Amino acid sequence: MTYLDDTLSDDDMLAWLSSRYDGDWTTNALGETLIHPADHYWRQDLIGAEQQLKHLLDHRPLLERERVIRPAAFGSEAVVLAADPLLHTLTELYTVLVAMFRETDVGRHYKPSPRATRFLWAFGDCAYLQEVGFHQPPVLSPEQADQVLDELNQRLQAWYQSTRQADFNRECYRNRRNSAHNHEQICRLIGGLFERHSRLLVLRVDLAYTAFDMPTIDYETARYHREQLCRAFHTDSLFQHMVGYAWKLEWQPQKGFHYHWLFFFDGHQCREDITVAQRIGELWAGPITGRQGLYFTIPDLPEDYADSRQVKLAMGEPRRRLIRDARILCKQRGITQGQMADELGISKRTLEEWMQFRRMPQAPSESLLRQWVARYSEEGAGPGTPPC
Repeated sequence: MTYLDDTLSDDDMLAWLSSRYDGDWTTNALGETLIHPADHYWRQDLIGAEQQLKHLLDHRPLLERERVIRPAAFGSEAVVLAADPLLHTLTELYTVLVAMFRETDVGRHYKPSPRATRFLWAFGDCAYLQEVGFHQPPVLSPEQADQVLDELNQRLQAWYQSTRQADFNRECYRNRRNSAHNHEQICRLIGGLFERHSRLLVLRVDLAYTAFDMPTIDYETARYHREQLCRAFHTDSLFQHMVGYAWKLEWQPQKGFHYHWLFFFDGHQCREDITVAQRIGELWAGPITGRQGLYFTIPDLPEDYADSRQVKLAMGEPRRRLIRDARILCKQRGITQGQMADELGISKRTLEEWMQFRRMPQAPSESLLRQWVARYSEEGAGPGTPPC
């Protein structure tokens, strides 16, 4: 009689789990088994694809017949398209972008860049790249190879041409504007906090995940942990004197998802910066993430935060931009600084100090200057030559 042993070995169990989670298993220096889900690698591929797209647009190459078309075998009339670097790049880009944004739901949290969007428009229905990327290179007749090569070059040229259109530039500008808007918002937050509080305690704490857990942390998990931390702001006495905060979520191949946080506390009520930062980090590493988290405290700012150059620059940046706009309008309208000071109802000397960044307008004056800029920006500035 033969007995069948249905007990799974360690290797069998790992193989089964790997198939269930659709990831790769590796072992770290301590002998611990790590799983890297498929979406972890897709994010790496997406970053690499964006770099390849930028490189192609910088050089705008085309496929050359002499380098690409090769006999399928010695003495054969049939041909194949050889592994040309450009053709290889196109195949990689097609495979990654189509699989990411059309064949799977991995990209539901990621919006393709303007470059990737137009690449998919140009190559998304390319039968040859579909065959090569997901199956194997076909054997062609010389006439078919010429047709494929012409089609690929036409698609390349169409993609290149699409990136010269105004809507492409607008989309790229919109992405940059979103980043600039975030920067302006945090500068405005810092400026408002310094206007309201005579002393602030500013802490930067980076919240991440352990090397063991990092590969398994997806976007939903990172967002859930952030929401749990934000709920603690209202329940934990640690945040009793917090007056503001800002955060940024990033992802990198070696770090996975991680947060950069700025915490602002009332400096008259809270002064132990290192202690508070460590307690925030321990809250994240323990109760919030269930021991999956790591934290790094970065006491970059000096003790007297009001005199910190970094904070003062961040606080003054929106006002500097406002003053630059006012100077441009002054020149375009063809008025002098004395005339502008009269319109604002302030002294000429005060306006001169603003224009030279020796002083910054405070809350009431800043509001007045902002209204003046908005008014004449809407009306349109007339031509003029006298410098302001």
